[in-house]
Amino acid sequence: MKYLTIAAFAALAICSAPVMAQDEGEEAPRCVRLTNINGYSVIDRQHVVFRGGASRHYLATLRNRCPDLNFGVQLTTSFGRSATICPPAMEYITPESGFRCYIDSVEEVDSVDAARSLIEERAAADAEGETD
Repeated sequence: MKYLTIAAFAALAICSAPVMAQDEGEEAPRCVRLTNINGYSVIDRQHVVFRGGASRHYLATLRNRCPDLNFGVQLTTSFGRSATICPPAMEYITPESGFRCYIDSVEEVDSVDAARSLIEERAAADAEGETD
């Protein structure tokens, strides 16, 4: 696994994501505080787990499949080593090709294996929902 190359883009204000109006009964978006991002694992072309220090892991789900997101690829991000994302509005990762892959959600998970299990559970639930 290669270490994450961190790039902070001056035009992006991480903590200034616009507040969106919510319908009654809709769950409020949760903020995730990413700390000490120092590595990552590519799960598939739509999921990356960022490592924060020795014990924190953050599952980033991309809005769409990222065509150049492969195992062992070098990544840059639109946020620094530490950031609060509430919810991701303009944050993205960029593989070596330079194509921006926008982040849909970020959530803290226990481990890379826990992230894989969560992805599999959601895929199974989506497949079940399509057959109903």
